[in-house]
Amino acid sequence: MKSKIKLSIVAVFISVLFLTGCATSRSVIDVPLPVSERVSKSNGKEIYINSVTDERLFEIKPSEPNTPSLDPSEEQGDKIKLRAIARKRNTYGMGLGDILLPEGKTVNQLIDATLRQAFVENGYKVISSKEQITNNTYIVDAQINKLWSWMNPGFWGITLSTEISTDIAIKSSSSVDKKIITVKASDTFQTGTESNWIEVMQNALKAYITELKLKL
Repeated sequence: MKSKIKLSIVAVFISVLFLTGCATSRSVIDVPLPVSERVSKSNGKEIYINSVTDERLFEIKPSEPNTPSLDPSEEQGDKIKLRAIARKRNTYGMGLGDILLPEGKTVNQLIDATLRQAFVENGYKVISSKEQITNNTYIVDAQINKLWSWMNPGFWGITLSTEISTDIAIKSSSSVDKKIITVKASDTFQTGTESNWIEVMQNALKAYITELKLKL
């Protein structure tokens, strides 16, 4: 009887590892931007991305997996939070290790690059320095309220999701145009391998680019 119980425990543990598909400790994943679509004909406008700030709120033990959180057994701090993009969980929903962007890369930089791609695809010229700003230049400031990926367990697989939400201010010499861009991407997989996480994250970034272009 005891041997059967032990085998059951081992089977549960193996199934947890099978469904999560990755180590329970902290991981690092690089997230390339989705392949750029055909660039629109120039609209004659230029923009300068002035700032992208990370205003995400992290909780120690959130009640929902879509709330940013960090593994308390790992290194903490603002530098880690700037790289944090997901938290792994087991089949019972218990929080495991974090997923970070590589050293030297931050969520701010990821959204900055995504904004640039969206504007370029929509026919804008993106200038790279303040010295190039003129009275006709649009100034962009973005605030990241949400950029997070998470896992929800299921009976036959797991659902990986990514949500992105930003407030964007586009300033001209005479006005300020404020836009809220919020998107979510989800898909079901058998495992939480690195490639599956990247696929969902890229789908969210692609949806974000599409939504921003529609509102420009």
